[in-house]
Amino acid sequence: MERIIKQLQGASLIGAERAKDEMLGRIRSLARNAMPSDARKARFDAIPGDIRSVLAHNHRIYYLVEETRVVVLDVILDAEIHSVETD
Repeated sequence: MERIIKQLQGASLIGAERAKDEMLGRIRSLARNAMPSDARKARFDAIPGDIRSVLAHNHRIYYLVEETRVVVLDVILDAEIHSVETD
């Protein structure tokens, strides 16, 4: 997250703060509801378990749903959205 926010700050401090708030809010909401209606099932052959992703700002949050917790695995720039925004 720090790397993403620092990169966004290069373009806009206010935009970076909004992006950070949106991503952190989305991660916190996963603790209450690990399977929101807009979550996607992710398929990784090498990684077992229920891995899903949700969109926050223009980043995709990948997370693992376990019995008693949600584990955030990674946050990456969503290529689909990024390619649309840069056209």
